[in-house]
Amino acid sequence: MCNRRNNICRWLLATTTVLSTLLLAPVTLGAEVQPATQITLKSWLKDQPAEHGPYAVNQQITLYLELATNRWFTAGTRISQFELPGVMVKQRSDMATNFTQRQDGETWSHQRWELSLYPQQSGQFEIPAIAVRATVARPEGGSRQITLTTRPQRFAAALPDPALTVGGRWLSASKLTLNQTWRGYGDNRAEDDNGSDVGELRVGDAITRTVTASGQDTLSVLIPALIPAIEGTDQLQPYPAQPRLSDTQERGEYLSTREDQTTYIVQQGGELTLPPLELSWWNSQIGQLETLTLPGQTLRVHHTPTSWLAAYWHWLVGVASGLALLALTPLAIARYYRHHPRPLSWQYGTAIWRQQWGTVRVLAYRYVRARRGSLELASVSSDPAWQRQQAAFQQTDGDRPQAFKMGWALVKRLSLPTGNGLARLCCTVGWRPALPGLATRVDKSATAGLPASDKER
Repeated sequence: MCNRRNNICRWLLATTTVLSTLLLAPVTLGAEVQPATQITLKSWLKDQPAEHGPYAVNQQITLYLELATNRWFTAGTRISQFELPGVMVKQRSDMATNFTQRQDGETWSHQRWELSLYPQQSGQFEIPAIAVRATVARPEGGSRQITLTTRPQRFAAALPDPALTVGGRWLSASKLTLNQTWRGYGDNRAEDDNGSDVGELRVGDAITRTVTASGQDTLSVLIPALIPAIEGTDQLQPYPAQPRLSDTQERGEYLSTREDQTTYIVQQGGELTLPPLELSWWNSQIGQLETLTLPGQTLRVHHTPTSWLAAYWHWLVGVASGLALLALTPLAIARYYRHHPRPLSWQYGTAIWRQQWGTVRVLAYRYVRARRGSLELASVSSDPAWQRQQAAFQQTDGDRPQAFKMGWALVKRLSLPTGNGLARLCCTVGWRPALPGLATRVDKSATAGLPASDKER
């Protein structure tokens, strides 16, 4: 009986041991299959120059942060902000690039983040340790929040070309386009050679110039002003608008655009010239300095009646004053000589015009008497040429050219002063009072001693 009980106990114990082993074995095996949660973080700079050389100032430098875990991410990842003096830091996308990779027979989930750095000056820079907080799944269920930090990294930046300056009017990009449009606002508009609606401008009309620059691997705030500011002039008054900035992403490509617009109000007529534009940029894709150019415009602006008067009023006043002076001068001369004796030259010329040859000779003798105190023409000069000229003058009757030549010869020999030519000219053409005792009529005392032929005339 006792042996039977012992056998039953041994059988129950063995059975219990086998059942316990069978029931507990799956739990133990399951715990061994589930791996522990692992997560890694690494960072690097894109397109690091050879031998860690400098990047270009204003060049876009991409800093990659890549998280990887053998589980999966269950919540959003947070990247702590940091400041880097002399460098603009921008996270251009709020979304990470997600992908998976097989590693040692396991599937790892990856998140790749991009931060864009834009050095604004030359020098050495150190990117500090960046804290990244991620949430991943746990093997036993639920989530686990982990904070990792990157290692500090260094890089250098320098001006890529000696022709460039920090803060100058240039930018760095991998691709860049520059375009412009013109539009005129007037009564008569027409298409110009470039297809822009400019038309014929008049004073008071407006012309708008719009310039657009679009580049990759840059920021819109880093694109300099496309239309340089100019001061208003008497001919043109500029009114610049606020620039339009935009940064977009399409298929992994970042595109930054700046649009500048200036409206010019035409103030005066005539030829209007708006200068061409140039924009220098560093092509970071090929490492070369390039320049984009936009042509200017030369336009013809027509006057309105009001603007024409406003532009030429001073000329009109001058012309009107001159005409008035020309009209009043003969009247003033005539009024003056109503009460004053006329100049001898005037009387001499009038007598020649009226063919009063006796009066012509009398006036010539009186001129000689006033200058030399003699009534003989031969006494003016002993020059043989003069003797022949005065003899012909006294013997010939009714010859106007000869009379004019004699009058000029007398003035030249008896009146023209010597010295500076300008002084002689002023003295000759200036106002002169008539000779004392000289009248338009021939009196008897004046003809005393003259030949009988001359008295009769």
